[in-house]
Amino acid sequence: MRTETTAYQGAINNVFLPGTILLANIDVTGLLEYALKAGVGGFIWLGFKLAGEYLERKKKLEQKQDAGKPFRKRK
Repeated sequence: MRTETTAYQGAINNVFLPGTILLANIDVTGLLEYALKAGVGGFIWLGFKLAGEYLERKKKLEQKQDAGKPFRKRK
């Protein structure tokens, strides 16, 4: 009795068919628009973050310089 198993040659096609059906329903222009909006929003957030850190560092430096000056009351 001879029992041989051979690999099914159509296995690759069974993977690609559902993949192409799923990818056919993707709205590429919508994804590109979303990616552009996310990128612009990220750059705006980064700008505010860097500006906040710069102003905070500048404020701490001014406070440190003011701490070294003698305090004088105004009349």
